[in-house]
Amino acid sequence: MRLLRRPLKSVSGVALVEILVSAIILGLVIVPIFDTLVAGRMMTARRGERRMAHHLVERKTEQLLNAGYGSADALSDVTSRDLSAGSHPTNPSIVVNTRGDTTGVNDVVGNLTWDVQLVAWPSAGDTVRAKEVEVKLVWPSQSPRDSVSITTIIGA
Repeated sequence: MRLLRRPLKSVSGVALVEILVSAIILGLVIVPIFDTLVAGRMMTARRGERRMAHHLVERKTEQLLNAGYGSADALSDVTSRDLSAGSHPTNPSIVVNTRGDTTGVNDVVGNLTWDVQLVAWPSAGDTVRAKEVEVKLVWPSQSPRDSVSITTIIGA
């Protein structure tokens, strides 16, 4: 009977309260770190989309500049080089960013358009004719959240 009443000299082990406090502190540290990592990943993806959009708009602007003042085209998609007055093309869909799969279901699709306006101004003894061209890409096409545009003048 004396063995049962003997006081404990050292207590080793972890109490349930200590485990709970440790879990709460760990949760308070891990959740913000995880949130920061996810936000950083999203920001990197959006910057990649923006970089690609800039590239696509610059490339289309160069194509239209190379096509020249009188260029006309019957194509109705983004490969057209039509510089007649008005908005072009009728089918503006273009892939801004692929998400790595072969199906294309997760691709970011935007609308690449260009507006052409005739402009003229008097010069010494002549009238200068030109076209103001604004190339614009808006993405994603269903619910636009971002856009890039370049405006240039193409002379006759």
